[in-house]
Amino acid sequence: MNAQIICSAGLGLAGVVAATLAVRSERRMQRHRQPGVGYAAVTLRRDGGWRRADLFTAEGLRHQAQAARFGFAALVCWVLALVVWVVLAP
Repeated sequence: MNAQIICSAGLGLAGVVAATLAVRSERRMQRHRQPGVGYAAVTLRRDGGWRRADLFTAEGLRHQAQAARFGFAALVCWVLALVVWVVLAP
């Protein structure tokens, strides 16, 4: 195997792991909605319920921030995988 495949695959896999952790954190966030707030009320919003204490408990907001960090890490890994693939192309 050459370096292009190994490096790109490693970064791509790291992105998949980060995205999986982001989804898990988002699902945990949904478990910490304020009483009486439904799934659709927080999910189908234009702002996505971002940092809304009236929608989520403090624990839910922590999970929301964690999901955002993991999602951004996934994006960075996938972009780097693409850059490495192009740069190391023969």
